Amino acid sequence: MNIKWAVVLSYIELLNRIKDQTRKDTNVVTQRLNAPQPDAVIVGNRTVWKNFSVIASALRRDPRHMMIIAAKELGAAMTIENDGRAVIYGKKDSTSIKNVMNYYIKMYVTCPVCGSPDTKLIKEKKILFLVCEACGARTPVV
Repeated sequence: MNIKWAVVLSYIELLNRIKDQTRKDTNVVTQRLNAPQPDAVIVGNRTVWKNFSVIASALRRDPRHMMIIAAKELGAAMTIENDGRAVIYGKKDSTSIKNVMNYYIKMYVTCPVCGSPDTKLIKEKKILFLVCEACGARTPVV
């Protein structure tokens, strides 16, 4: 075996080791988040998201903010009832609701710098910032 090929193989092995280690790190963050899966039922022409307020409190977010983003992403009107359920006007399947929840977690909950779910949203003037309590990063969000 040529020395050049030995260097390339060891480089590929190192890349695989790094990839395996980063996979383990991201799993730890998602396990720490403990957000329940969305429980949605289609009733007539509406979809009822039963555990909406439970998910919002697990993510430590305002349910109204979460509702605004979810309604925008689903392309449907949405309201929150007094018992914590969210009503989506239109038939939406559970896969699209899970995708919206994962989008919300990625954009408005997890820190883009360290990946920690220990964040909070702070509004200064007209700009909303995602502030990480673990690493101190301040990231503007749309």
